[in-house]
Amino acid sequence: MMFEPHEGNMIFQHTFNDAWEFLRREGGTNLQTDARTSFIARADITRVGRHRNEKVIRFLQSGQEYARSYECCWGHYYNCNRTRIGMYCRALDGIIE
Repeated sequence: MMFEPHEGNMIFQHTFNDAWEFLRREGGTNLQTDARTSFIARADITRVGRHRNEKVIRFLQSGQEYARSYECCWGHYYNCNRTRIGMYCRALDGIIE
């Protein structure tokens, strides 16, 4: 089954910028999805591609990037590249102070 970019709407308490600024202040954070998958979320700026020089939230497992969210992806289960991000975003949204 093929998913579309930005498929699946999700409702969060915080905006993308709230999440990005929280991660920038914290220097990244360790989290777990509802399925208990451990990951790290980090704020960064994209250096290449169509989102060049944009804020991005990177989701890493075992030191490897598994997914990323740009502002346009926040609030969707799938990102621009059709990668699942909803479970990571939900966990991050739940800890923002």
